[in-house]
Amino acid sequence: MGRLAILAWAFLGLLLLSADAQPQRRVALVIGNGTYAEAGTLANPVNDALDIADKLRSIGFEVIEGNDLGKRELERSIGAFSDALQGAGAGLFYYAGHGLQVDGRNYIVPVDARLDVPVKLQLEAVPIDEVLDIMEQQTKVSLVFLDACRNNPFARSLSRTATTRSAKALAGLA
Repeated sequence: MGRLAILAWAFLGLLLLSADAQPQRRVALVIGNGTYAEAGTLANPVNDALDIADKLRSIGFEVIEGNDLGKRELERSIGAFSDALQGAGAGLFYYAGHGLQVDGRNYIVPVDARLDVPVKLQLEAVPIDEVLDIMEQQTKVSLVFLDACRNNPFARSLSRTATTRSAKALAGLA
């Protein structure tokens, strides 16, 4: 999805928010992962995330941002986002980088992920459901934009070592 389309959807969401008589805090978590240890480099995620973060700030969002985050830093950013959402009227999550879908669950991939065997997926990647659950519990309005690369550099290694249907890797996000 291009940045213009993302901003158009964000604007639509903001129009819905502006229907309230009182302005409410809006908080965004913006992540751009492009420099992967095991999956090479993606050219655009960091620049796209920087542009989105700047635009969101310009329209009144409090922005928590991170680029080229490893698993620990990604989890800390999600924790900071959760804390910042308390009392907010809306939350927005934007992620650009590698994403995976395995058995119907979507994951975002930290730059230090080592996904050479399926069992590591749960240890190395972050389920998007974790972020969605946080947002649903703490805000009235949740906007989520996943600009995830659909070519899965881990699919071959995950599929090659999979021995059960539950470990079969799919090519991208649904």
